[in-house]
Amino acid sequence: MLRSRLVLGCTALVLALALLVPLVGCGGGGPAVPCKISSVSGDVQILRSGSTESVNAANGMELAVGDTITTGDNGSAKLTFLDGSVMEIKANSKILVNELSTATTGSTTVSLKEMVGSTINRIGKLVDSSSKYKVETPAASAVVRGTIFDLVVQQNGDTTVKSEQGSVSFTASGVTVTVNQGFQSSASVGGTPSTPSAITTTTPTKTPTSTSTSGETLGDVLGVGRSIGDVKFDQVVTTSGQTQPMTWHVYMKNAWLVDNMKIRYEITALDQTTVQTVELIDYSTRTMYTYIPAQNLAYLTNFAQAPSNPTENSNQIIPTYLGTDTIDGKLCDVYQYTFEGASAKQWVWKEKSFPIRMESTTSSGTMIMEYKNIVFGTLSDSLFQLPAGVQIMQFPGST
Repeated sequence: MLRSRLVLGCTALVLALALLVPLVGCGGGGPAVPCKISSVSGDVQILRSGSTESVNAANGMELAVGDTITTGDNGSAKLTFLDGSVMEIKANSKILVNELSTATTGSTTVSLKEMVGSTINRIGKLVDSSSKYKVETPAASAVVRGTIFDLVVQQNGDTTVKSEQGSVSFTASGVTVTVNQGFQSSASVGGTPSTPSAITTTTPTKTPTSTSTSGETLGDVLGVGRSIGDVKFDQVVTTSGQTQPMTWHVYMKNAWLVDNMKIRYEITALDQTTVQTVELIDYSTRTMYTYIPAQNLAYLTNFAQAPSNPTENSNQIIPTYLGTDTIDGKLCDVYQYTFEGASAKQWVWKEKSFPIRMESTTSSGTMIMEYKNIVFGTLSDSLFQLPAGVQIMQFPGST
């Protein structure tokens, strides 16, 4: 009963936040680093090493060294690696897998070649100093140890790197520059990198019309993929026929960076202070623990059984914009949409792109989620780790 409440609560949280988490398997072993395809959309082709015939890409496919992925005019896909790093491949791109390896020391090497096109690379922090994530192009190479960067390669090989978070070592013709957050650098084939300069992008003005679609997807509304930092809050859930609301204390690290995000979910006693059960979910390592402090015991759960993301395709959902409203002194945009038979209405805090309230109605009744006591600020890593000395067991029925 408790387990079902935990899963219900966590699933409700993920639904409300509409996180686009590509929960792909990372199995395998030996020297190869698993590299799997997800979020395939439109024309995406795979050319296996040694083959002359391309095949259509499909979610869950695993790539090996020497394989090439190509996207057409309307194609896009994601490559996900063992350490949680993700390469988002845009339309009209061509990517070659150069190296995927794991050393006996545990360090990993991911090396790709972007021959043409545009990618967004979200790299988890590489703890091992020998680990490396590298993307080569006809003109240059980019090496990182934990960052978010965009890479654009023109047909003639000219390359531009933009650092959205962290820093990138950008090398061309033997010359290396460090591109820090908010800066960009370019290099032509045979040339050296330009001096990093501030990224200049034009942000479109948001001018939605009441009771009409805004043109934004659900993912755009919540800014999935843009870090809002660490945040903690109380989630209060009321459902039809329930005598009193259920409250959870929630802590999120690296919120919105879905491949590096961590969540701590506390279920308390009626006094709201005594913690009975804690869920620790780490999307970068794909682990989930159910921790019971009173028993000094934690259950390790198969990550496939962790709260999944019921809105994985929310980048294809265009909600209706209803206007603005103020809740708890916070100015919110209000949206309405339907998903898998449920109708939802959501209030999103304009300043933080963070949900404040959600009402969801299905054939089973209505559920209202409210987010209270929201505090932004750095959270200790220890919150998302099991205490020392905790006995760890496999959750019954989990393999």
